[in-house]
Amino acid sequence: MFTVASGRWVYSQSCVGRCGNKDTAQPCQCNSACETYGDCCSDYSDICYSCQDRCSESYLYSKPCQCNDECSSHGNCCTDYDSVCAGGGSVTDAQLRELTEALLAADVNNVGILLTVDRQGEGTSGDLAPGPYFVNVPPEALSGATIAALIALQDNYIPDVNEAEVEDPGESEELEVFLDAIMATEIMALAESFLIENAIYTGNLREKIKEIWFDPYSRGSTGAEGSSGFEHSFVGEIKNGEVSGFHNWVHFYHEEQDGTLNYEGWSNYVDLGDKGEVLEDHFEWLGYPKPIGGMFVGTSPELELAVYTVCFLARPDSLCPVQMNGVQFGVQTWTLKYSGKVLVGSAYPDI
Repeated sequence: MFTVASGRWVYSQSCVGRCGNKDTAQPCQCNSACETYGDCCSDYSDICYSCQDRCSESYLYSKPCQCNDECSSHGNCCTDYDSVCAGGGSVTDAQLRELTEALLAADVNNVGILLTVDRQGEGTSGDLAPGPYFVNVPPEALSGATIAALIALQDNYIPDVNEAEVEDPGESEELEVFLDAIMATEIMALAESFLIENAIYTGNLREKIKEIWFDPYSRGSTGAEGSSGFEHSFVGEIKNGEVSGFHNWVHFYHEEQDGTLNYEGWSNYVDLGDKGEVLEDHFEWLGYPKPIGGMFVGTSPELELAVYTVCFLARPDSLCPVQMNGVQFGVQTWTLKYSGKVLVGSAYPDI
């Protein structure tokens, strides 16, 4: 930047006052492209992903997130927009609990009543379960359109976060089939109506889900795009010698059946009546430990994605209040910022 007082160019290593600007003369950058080129200033995330001192500024696509009254409709508000700018799109705990209770009631593809499970030993460490968690899962429990589409997706991923995921045409088609199947459900219609009515997100929900859950990103040490929100939460990954993510009961069942997962006991649960349960447990997968995990059991993939997505958009990076079968608990979501987008880092029930 050129300052009149000094009559010379001054080089800045900070993003203060520079978010969204492109200035190749500067030693580091503060726009969405810098994440791709690896030349962001050290305070880029802290300054440019916050609404501090940015409320009601003009909409600029080169900024990684927005702080104006248009951002809700575009679904790209900074995570602190509501708290810093008193923006729209805020909902009460009671509204979120009412919605999630209604989503469970609308879960017609739920198969909880068909499953037989055995929690066995209670505790937080050691193998407290001599047998598997799933005692019986009849074929009809896995044959519904949305669960079958989920299963087709779950074998497309490499567990190691340091290995890049490459999607072939067949896998791309499986993703489209899955998205079509879940978006045709009443659950997704309810979730979309809730988001629109509360000005949380008013864009194309199908495309938003595809972006935040399925856009690949790097979370490993090699920089390879070996992860996504869906893979992390609905499949599971191996990172730094431990299981990372892995919050889906369908994949849990199949890995038990394949002998690659050893269930070791539970520490908490929520009874969903004839619609299953929410389980907090620990286990080993592919020889790696998962010291504590959480998953819905018996629920449909659209129920899980709807709850997680609403919580991700309404209460990102925080414990989102939910209620099912009259029991209150939480859903935790985490954001991950990559290539100028705010994507799902993780989502899981926290009881």
